[in-house]
Amino acid sequence: MGLRRDARKLAVKVLYTADTLDIPFSEAWNTVDRGDCPERGVEFAEKLARGTLSRLEFIDGIIGKHTKNWESGRITNVDRAIIRLGLYEINFEDSIPRNASINEAVELAKHFSTSKSHRFVNGILDAASREKSV
Repeated sequence: MGLRRDARKLAVKVLYTADTLDIPFSEAWNTVDRGDCPERGVEFAEKLARGTLSRLEFIDGIIGKHTKNWESGRITNVDRAIIRLGLYEINFEDSIPRNASINEAVELAKHFSTSKSHRFVNGILDAASREKSV
């Protein structure tokens, strides 16, 4: 497994913790175990998690737009964390190709969530990616 995937897993854990416990980034960051994630991965994870949480209003607006007829409360916390991370990357990390962000989010859903979640995550991120201006 690569450094960036390990970092994304850590970022998802932080986003999940912040959402589930309704706590700020710093508290969630200090709560989550870093595991074996190398320092460079930890730095990348922090950048992703902090960036995602700082733009939640914008990101959640995109989620709402692409989940019509689906109450946001029905999205599991882990799926929401993965989708938020993917949308942050797609919209604010220009150095990461959109397809890479989507593929990584799908892999995270396969790792952390149910057997069908990866399709849901893929659908939202793919639709949102298509709407983003080039």
